Amino acid sequence: MKLSNLRQVSGLTLFYVVICVANLESAGQDTIVRPSRGGGMDTNAPMIHVDIFYDYNAHKIHANLDISQGVPHMLPLPVGYSFASSSNYSVLNGKAYSLQYAWNPGGVFVPPANAAVWIECIDASPGLENYDGPGNKNENPPRPYTPILGTAGSPKLWRWYGRMAHNAYAILNPTNSILTATYRVFFGDETTGARDAFLEYGDAIVTLTWTVDPVPELLVFRFGAVGDGNASALAMLNADAFTTKSGYAANMAELNGGSQTSQFGCEIPMIVQPATESHGGPEPGHAALGACLELEILSLDGPVGGRLSFWEPGQQQPSFEIAAGRVNGGLRIRLSDNDATPGADPYGRNEENRFIADRAGLYRLGFRVVDVSANGPNGEPLHTASEVYHVYLQAGLTADSIVREGTAAITTFVGTPNANFYLERTAGFEGAGAWQTVAGPLRGMGRLQKLVDLNADGARHFYRLRTSVP
Repeated sequence: MKLSNLRQVSGLTLFYVVICVANLESAGQDTIVRPSRGGGMDTNAPMIHVDIFYDYNAHKIHANLDISQGVPHMLPLPVGYSFASSSNYSVLNGKAYSLQYAWNPGGVFVPPANAAVWIECIDASPGLENYDGPGNKNENPPRPYTPILGTAGSPKLWRWYGRMAHNAYAILNPTNSILTATYRVFFGDETTGARDAFLEYGDAIVTLTWTVDPVPELLVFRFGAVGDGNASALAMLNADAFTTKSGYAANMAELNGGSQTSQFGCEIPMIVQPATESHGGPEPGHAALGACLELEILSLDGPVGGRLSFWEPGQQQPSFEIAAGRVNGGLRIRLSDNDATPGADPYGRNEENRFIADRAGLYRLGFRVVDVSANGPNGEPLHTASEVYHVYLQAGLTADSIVREGTAAITTFVGTPNANFYLERTAGFEGAGAWQTVAGPLRGMGRLQKLVDLNADGARHFYRLRTSVP
């Protein structure tokens, strides 16, 4: 157990952090498990039925979705768990998944002669996968988990087998928090699924929805230009994913060795898009030939007394250091591999540079990209400087703020991935039993997140943020 960040907040509460890690497996040894209905290790998720039945009087097939159980949340297995590689359901390894939805008989009916009930995927979120399995728990043999409904090039038509069919829905590395799929349910030829001879029976349209935690883009800062012509501006090409506007925060883990023990560090790979084949290009957004890019550090906000240093590979001393609260200029990081000679590829790849913070807390680093070449007209740079960007760096686990709004106490923090977070409160420090969970669990997403105590009355409370690894 580790305690940190003890402080008074607005004369209202005290706040500190508790880290609890439980159920960790030995390094490199996964625990083999079976799929859980709710994804991950969630065995208590409710079944959600799409009841299929035929209205003989109206000559129409129906598919009624039970929305009373809420929206399923796809979950991946936590670190240290996996599915046996020999099992049919090993296709779900590494993916967020859910088995909650089921195509279910909503009444007794007989399809027309030479017809069967077919399900067609007519639209789905990019990357959504669908597998024929696990089916009902009494299925013997179990369903085969073959790709269906357009997954892995399979036909978008799937013949329902007339019994409760819990299919697996999954996605690898989701980029959005909401997933949907729209299906058509109809009578079609029992062999081909063709509808031509059965159009009089109508069809049903149903849309299924899931929530999922997006996987952050791989932490790489990419640089280039908005155009390769003279005087076009330089740019951080994936700024939308990593600047403070996105809420993303690069995690600076605590260091445990050498002179940097008890400090916090992270590597941020920085790549300048190549303009020539010799470096794998040309890539979109590359700067002009002859440009030489550098990152100029402009400002740093962070905990009082905190300092951020930049270390190149093999260095015994940092290239530079900047104090929190300082507005700066002139601190540079070379990005391009060239020496600013005319016609040189602006490409650069810096993967082992490291930022080190000496105090826990949330830092906000400001920088821009500049061209230091003299290859433009009249010996000027080829490109103008980029706009100023700001990114968050989170050193350790701390709260960014805790504020009261009416009867609510709102805690803002950076939730690291693969961990659950809880907000707890007590009226004093009489004992561990006095702590009460008032919000959570909330899965960390590597960005600024909030936990809210909705019943923070006028009394004085102490709060703590607790995290656990499943």
